[in-house]
Amino acid sequence: MIDETIKPVVPATSEGHLSYRMVYGAIAMIIIGIDIFTQPTRYADLDTYVYYLDALVHYPPDSWMYFEVLSNIYLLMSHWLMQSVFSAVILAHYVLGLVFLALLGTAFPARSSSWPTLLFMFAILGPLLAFVTMRATPAYFLVAIAVRYAIDRRISAWLFLLLAAMFHISALLAAVPLGLLYFERNLPGMLRSNRSRKFYLFITLTVVAFGAILPELSSGVTGVVQSIPVISKYDVYTESIATDTRIGHYIFLLFVSMLTIIFLMSRDGLSGRLSVYVMASFALYVVMFFSASPVAAFRQTPFWIMPMIALLPWGKVGLTKSTAPLFVIACAVLFVFQFGQVYG
Repeated sequence: MIDETIKPVVPATSEGHLSYRMVYGAIAMIIIGIDIFTQPTRYADLDTYVYYLDALVHYPPDSWMYFEVLSNIYLLMSHWLMQSVFSAVILAHYVLGLVFLALLGTAFPARSSSWPTLLFMFAILGPLLAFVTMRATPAYFLVAIAVRYAIDRRISAWLFLLLAAMFHISALLAAVPLGLLYFERNLPGMLRSNRSRKFYLFITLTVVAFGAILPELSSGVTGVVQSIPVISKYDVYTESIATDTRIGHYIFLLFVSMLTIIFLMSRDGLSGRLSVYVMASFALYVVMFFSASPVAAFRQTPFWIMPMIALLPWGKVGLTKSTAPLFVIACAVLFVFQFGQVYG
């Protein structure tokens, strides 16, 4: 659970708790409704999970007991229950929604989160985390918890990162940004979180421009992935950018860039302390987008978008009682767009 010493971004009130519970309940009903009225076979990556589990059951690699062991055990238990690879993956798909809800309430409880946090997080990441990423979803939430502990420089942050990597190795993408956050007070002044807003705006735009001129790194990144047997299976995420990139990826890049700028421009107090983690993670996302694959970059974003959304000062970005209806509508539109990226 999140450390009790971490103060809520929005003061906890009975009205706030009620709004939180209403949004959480609405999210639960949406997930259940979508699961009832959609076909699991039409979700992205479902066939990939079938191939993965089939290999795990019939040709298990020597590394399965220590490489992503927690997600392997979870899928193998599903197979033990269903006695069929395909049926096990379908079961895991439906269980994923329940896992998402349980981890959402655990990582972002009412005492330290607000209803806009839940709604916006679900709108932007819910389609992926609640319906697609059967192995990575726990990793995303565990990293979010690790970030909250790292802010207070608690050693348990690294334990949560390790647990996340035992679900999905991609969690290690958060290791360097987490290290910068954990040791932030020991960093040179230029890298600390107390820099001016103009500085962060300049760095954000520079990162995007720098990433855009590095597409030639694609072959190098692919070569590195292919040279390491234990992770070579993730080469699917580093396919040719020419065939992999769609307009939706560029829209998401623009959206994430604007969200990052808004966060850095409106940061204060606790949210300001997250700046170094957000900037390092955003830089990694941009480099991955242009040099590896937009798909791989998209799969990296929850590791830092979730903590960023959790600490976003909603009042400073214009969310009031009068603008709340527009915010809800915008979240609905965003959810529909994101859902269209994973279901078809």
